[in-house]
Amino acid sequence: MALKSHATLLDDIQSLLGGNTTDFTDAILTTRLAEGLQELSRYSPLIVKETLFTTDDSKELDTSGIENLLWIDSLEYKVDKDPRQWRNFIEHYRNTISMEIDSDPADTDSGIDTNEALDTSETGVDCDADATTAIPVGTVIRVDNELMLVSVTGTSLTVVRGFANSTAATHTTDADIVIPEKVYIYTAKAHVVPTLTDLAGAVDLTAGYAAGELAMHVDALGTTDLLLTDMEFTLASDSTGTVYHLTADTQLATSEGDIEFSPGLAEAIANDDVITFKNSTLSPRLETLLIDLVASRAAISNSTKFFDSYNVIPGMSTAREYRDWGLNLLAITIRKLEHEAKKFRKPAKV
Repeated sequence: MALKSHATLLDDIQSLLGGNTTDFTDAILTTRLAEGLQELSRYSPLIVKETLFTTDDSKELDTSGIENLLWIDSLEYKVDKDPRQWRNFIEHYRNTISMEIDSDPADTDSGIDTNEALDTSETGVDCDADATTAIPVGTVIRVDNELMLVSVTGTSLTVVRGFANSTAATHTTDADIVIPEKVYIYTAKAHVVPTLTDLAGAVDLTAGYAAGELAMHVDALGTTDLLLTDMEFTLASDSTGTVYHLTADTQLATSEGDIEFSPGLAEAIANDDVITFKNSTLSPRLETLLIDLVASRAAISNSTKFFDSYNVIPGMSTAREYRDWGLNLLAITIRKLEHEAKKFRKPAKV
């Protein structure tokens, strides 16, 4: 079943409110919809797998770069093992969590050093040896305290600077290039309903992108659309059917921009491959609950406007009836959402 667009959701909410587009304009309901997404997500959140990178000899992880975070559901370290390595963790204030593990994580020395000094904006990193084997495409490296994503390897690396919420900095010649360990955390987040003018675009790089890459340039989208963190997309040529999500906001200019995403590409993709963003992260059931939630909240909020009005919703002649209709629908919707919430467990903070 196809998911509804932002505009279709607004139409359905207005229809539930008796087709009253005067008191419930698109602008008003857009605000209500954003509030409703936050409320609904506290009951039935979007679960997103995020990749964090450890600091050498530290069990602590910085979660400040995770947008829309409601809570952390679970943590996996070390990653990609069979069986999965689930870990307990302590969630602190100030955007820090501590893994309950016996030994501290350790960076892997790639054996490659920088062969030049770097300013804060250079994306080409000269190496003191060929890094093709030690640092393949898609690897996240650390130079001093800065993370970089490698998109081209060899005797010179092409990188995305300041990756994963790190800060681009200057670096000296002969700086060690190390590979940090990964941690997967499964986060509960607010759902996303994009307001894009165009959901389909294209990959934009003549050479294409290799499997494992976490960033790419796209075009043929809305001229000035804002691509929001956690928006989901698929790639037409990806035979695995992987669903990717954005890990950072991207403001498009002249219909194009650079996106960062997770997980890494499951397969190599070619130039002009079609990228399609999803209408929303909701399920059809959650769409229905969101429509009811927003309509009921809007009806209750606006009921006092209708003391001298009749038939705002067919069959309702007074503001009291209008308010009572909203309260009744809200009570039913909240009970359904409470049932949805039983699927999720929110850990306590320390």
